Amino acid sequence: MKPTLKFCLTAFFAVLASSASLNAQGIEKNETNKNIDDYLELLALGYSEVEIFQDLGNVNFILEKYDVAAFWYEKLMATNALGADKSKYEERLAFAQEKMQNGNTRLTSAEDWLAQIEKDYQPNTGNAQNSVAALKENLKLSSEVVVSPNGKYAFFTMASFIKPEYGAFSKKEEVHELYRVELTGDKYTNITKLKVCPKHFSAKHPTISADGKQLFFASNMPGTYGKYDIYVANVFANGAVGKPLNLGPKVNTKKDDINPSFGADNTLYFASNGRKGFGGLDLYAVTINDSKLGDSKNLGNSINSSKDDFAIQFNGQDGLAHVTTNRIKSNTISQVAVAFPKSKTAISIQKDEDALMRALNHDTTKDLSTTTFDDE
Repeated sequence: MKPTLKFCLTAFFAVLASSASLNAQGIEKNETNKNIDDYLELLALGYSEVEIFQDLGNVNFILEKYDVAAFWYEKLMATNALGADKSKYEERLAFAQEKMQNGNTRLTSAEDWLAQIEKDYQPNTGNAQNSVAALKENLKLSSEVVVSPNGKYAFFTMASFIKPEYGAFSKKEEVHELYRVELTGDKYTNITKLKVCPKHFSAKHPTISADGKQLFFASNMPGTYGKYDIYVANVFANGAVGKPLNLGPKVNTKKDDINPSFGADNTLYFASNGRKGFGGLDLYAVTINDSKLGDSKNLGNSINSSKDDFAIQFNGQDGLAHVTTNRIKSNTISQVAVAFPKSKTAISIQKDEDALMRALNHDTTKDLSTTTFDDE
């Protein structure tokens, strides 16, 4: 039987505590227990192992507990999930190992480390705008590009035409595929296609939660309630995306549910033509309250029209939003500014970064779909 990580950590710290060569920087027994407890507490809060190994390595490095920092950094390197950050953690690990051996190092002066580690936790959104502009220009993207809150990653869709799975003489069909790109300074690297749905099916309209931990998108993959449904997937510290989960019938209908987006209050907005509304596609909001996924609320006739209202975006000014719509001219899509006072937001929500994923697995939401896509 494979030992649990808690068992491995306990054994590791026990060896350190009993070692005769342990110097003054070694950890005491009560500190050993605290490190284990810290790990388990962060794990219980929903942080990924990569995030935990990074944080515990960094904090012990700053405290000059190089033996403990090296342990966490070694665990971090073993995940093979660092991407563009790999080199800097290799350097920190080498520094810590040299310090453990002889107290000296040929690497960067210790005075620089605090500033470097602090920089890891600062958003990169300023330079991200330049790299996104270059990305859209070079790839001729017409779709929206969404950037993670830390500015490290961006998500977008590209369309292509492929032969359908069945029908030798069938025409090629348009398929939308979801991509992730790494943002470094004002450049973008490592464009990666995300396998969130099977071949021949589409994933489009990505948006990311305020904490950067959930990616929402629309897909027509097998298992939907109608045509396009809205899905959510975890986003990990290295930008990897987990298996998608269907938001279920509280959001999705027998027709199209598309264009998810977030407002300032973390309410999820989307367009649907599967409910009785004011026109074709209407705009709706759904909230998370007390760890439960709420019912979808129509935004009303001051926002929606008798035509198609595809999406809503908030410009940061209180009380204003822009609706993408064909209400002005049926065959022309344009944006119109609308008043959107705070009273219009459906229900005030509990601002808990893990509330949505708990809501989707809450005992009171058993009607939600558990549809996931397994890449075979």
